[in-house]
Amino acid sequence: MQILIADDHSLFRDGLRHVLSTLASEVSVTEAGSLDDLMAALNTSHQFELIIVDLSMPGMNGPSSVAEIRQHAAEIPIVVISASEEHSNVREALDSGANGYIPKSARGQVMLSALKLVLVGGIYVPSLILERDEVSAPAPRVESVTPSSLKSLLTERQLDVLRLLAKGRPNKEIARQLNLAEGTVRVHVNAVLKALSARNRTEAALVARNAGLL
Repeated sequence: MQILIADDHSLFRDGLRHVLSTLASEVSVTEAGSLDDLMAALNTSHQFELIIVDLSMPGMNGPSSVAEIRQHAAEIPIVVISASEEHSNVREALDSGANGYIPKSARGQVMLSALKLVLVGGIYVPSLILERDEVSAPAPRVESVTPSSLKSLLTERQLDVLRLLAKGRPNKEIARQLNLAEGTVRVHVNAVLKALSARNRTEAALVARNAGLL
């Protein structure tokens, strides 16, 4: 597995290397200390299976720079690991194309579990953000969505994605079955979650089941 770590603190990169060594039997890590270094690495190789990036390293303009990285790495999962635990940074990073956001305060085992989730097509959101969202976010449309209203909320392709998502299929498998790019699937999944006011894939699956989509 080839992984790109972009962080300007060498000690943190060393610690992260140790965590990543248990992620797969063979892990090859490329390091970058700035956004320019990250982009240069992407231009040199497109074989990375995971990108881990810090928000505050040189060249980064906070979460908005994630969108720039996404343009150059359409098919590669991107995980932000940052010292910032600001709700706005988490949301903006995810909206800009990140597949996960891990606070640097997280324990190694939490980081490892989060990375494993992202690698199978999931989206990792830290528990501190989910806890805040339980108070502020609108309730998912679990009971109110009917088959007819579901079709008015989603396109046919989004309905196809939702059916497979509700069966527990990861993004890579959805992409294979629907003959789509994995990056396109991520876009559809995010659109489905927003349309259904669902906070995660589990809630979206519950909406699909209650609406008789399966």
